[in-house]
Amino acid sequence: MTVKKQNQANKLKKYRQQKAEEYARAILSIPQKANLYSLIPYPGVVMVMGDIRTGKTGLAHEIADEMHRRRNLPAILHMPRIDDKLRRAIQRIVPRWMIVTTKRSQWKDRAIVIYDEAAQSAHARRSQSGDAVELDDLLAIAGQREQLILFISHYSRKLDLNVCAAVHRIIWKRPTYAHQLWERDEMADFTSKAYDFFKGIKGEIAQKKACLVLDMEDFGFFQCNNKLPPWWTDRLSRIFKEIQIHNTSWG
Repeated sequence: MTVKKQNQANKLKKYRQQKAEEYARAILSIPQKANLYSLIPYPGVVMVMGDIRTGKTGLAHEIADEMHRRRNLPAILHMPRIDDKLRRAIQRIVPRWMIVTTKRSQWKDRAIVIYDEAAQSAHARRSQSGDAVELDDLLAIAGQREQLILFISHYSRKLDLNVCAAVHRIIWKRPTYAHQLWERDEMADFTSKAYDFFKGIKGEIAQKKACLVLDMEDFGFFQCNNKLPPWWTDRLSRIFKEIQIHNTSWG
């Protein structure tokens, strides 16, 4: 090997070592405290993950409420296979500026889109379907259309890889130990950190309020609290839970 090639190889080795050290520092660092709104990119793609009944959907609605109050943005609540009667029932519960739909053709420009895992069309096993291709196209132009898209899932392995690659922020509500075992390899360390973070919070109420946020652009972790939006009720929470169970049974 020539001296020039040896120098290049050494530089590459040093570069990789620096990146590994940056990664380790981020994983091992104490998350910085911040306000939830300050952590939300607009436009952008955010993934909300965590265990069942930990407030993922409520968090997404709280983000929509904040974005509406501060930027006057409408919201789209994208629902799975539900009949029109149930869609209208949900529409009566949520605010008028939030449109409940089962059709991605109704996603408006300059809006917040809440896209729950229950919709299933972002599912990893359907990554080659027409639905997934359409979703890829929508993700690709989300910035041009000035949309904030909020994906909700238990863990990333359930979602198509293209969804995971498009995210600007990942927000965790409390995961279980099992979630880190079943994550995509690229996400496993992050979810392990989330598990340890929530494990260190004392009290069920404090855990319910807490969020761990990973900024994928600057690669840093933040912590914040969230509350629920004014329209959130136990009835609405139960409706979403029933829909999720129903659609999971569809596979």
